[in-house]
Amino acid sequence: MPAGAVGIKCDFFNAGALAAFFTKPEAEFVFRWLSLVVLINAATAPSTNLLKKELNYKALQIAQLSSYFLGYVCIGIPLAVAGYGGSSLVISWIVQSGSNLVILYLQVRHPLYFRLWTADGSHMLRYGMTVLGTNLINWVLTGADKILVGRIFPAHTVGLYTTAFNFVNSPSSAIYGNLQSVVFSTCARLQDNKEALREVFLRLLSLITLVAFPFFAIIGVGSEFVMAAVYGREWIEAAQFMTPFALAMPFLLVWGISTPILWNAGHTKLELRLQLPMVFLWLAALYAVASSPPQIVAIVAASLFALRCIVMVLAVANVIEISLWSIFRSIRGGIVLTLVVAAVSVLLKDSIAALDVDTLVQLLLLLGAGGSVYLLSIFLFAPMLVDERLGAYIARANDRLPRWARPTIRCLLREGSGGEK
Repeated sequence: MPAGAVGIKCDFFNAGALAAFFTKPEAEFVFRWLSLVVLINAATAPSTNLLKKELNYKALQIAQLSSYFLGYVCIGIPLAVAGYGGSSLVISWIVQSGSNLVILYLQVRHPLYFRLWTADGSHMLRYGMTVLGTNLINWVLTGADKILVGRIFPAHTVGLYTTAFNFVNSPSSAIYGNLQSVVFSTCARLQDNKEALREVFLRLLSLITLVAFPFFAIIGVGSEFVMAAVYGREWIEAAQFMTPFALAMPFLLVWGISTPILWNAGHTKLELRLQLPMVFLWLAALYAVASSPPQIVAIVAASLFALRCIVMVLAVANVIEISLWSIFRSIRGGIVLTLVVAAVSVLLKDSIAALDVDTLVQLLLLLGAGGSVYLLSIFLFAPMLVDERLGAYIARANDRLPRWARPTIRCLLREGSGGEK
């Protein structure tokens, strides 16, 4: 029986037991019917992966946006307005997943019959088991704290915790998924070229550090503004959870570029071996903080993101022979920029909060201040902040940019930041 079918059978018929485990009897309906999404997503995987293999991300994005619009805008919102409450979200999710399946299949039209044997099937099975084991471990590392919070704390706290996490995790996961797929497909063509893999990894590491870390630092500092502006002041308690999660999200992106480098360098089982000890470390940490306030659980969970990222980066450095000095040089500009932006945001936060204006305006003021400092720093100190590998790549790609953008790039990369490789 396929894994998806096993999962849906277990969840569908044991929804009551799952709801009892979380001491939330009202969640039985949600567990039972959302188990259908497991089967739908499993059926969608062949079409999704075939399109990723072809680097046809346009079709993937169109399918995602179209199915989201159909499920949530066309069906979910009308049902919610009509008074169906939580059921409207369940129905929306099922419709979104089902329509995504149909749209993607129509793009690929792969065979639908089962095959019990295929050439080199044993190798594919071993590879698939490695992927499955790695994904299960990553699921435990990512979701164990949610299980703990859902089991121990009241529904109010669970809602605050998961809302804060999902708010920063949703965009990060979307970027992570697309970034990892593109890097995996690109590096698959560079498997025997360690120098090229080093260049790709260091450029991406520098780019993520320069862009993602400062942005999420502003979100972390201004978490109260974010929650109040987006969800209302009654959700402001969730800011205590959003701050550590926002600061942890860039590490997820760095981890996302590490995995495809390792796999394409011929070390498909290394991630599994590295992450497995962390499961026991994570479970021990959760046991230690089980009686602590939920914000401590959030801080520990965010720290695990950073630890996993560091372990994976060190593994990549060892496999493709990157010195720690080269890694530091690629991230030092982003670190400095993040510290500057975070410091300015912290200094201005209380002054902005004291203004008698709407919370949305306060959020925009903080984002504007942080963004202005970021852009000014880039404009004045780009040669020192941008790693030479990334600078050289941007300089070579400058001719493909719109004409109006080329002088700006040349100005930013002055004084030879793109001179060395």
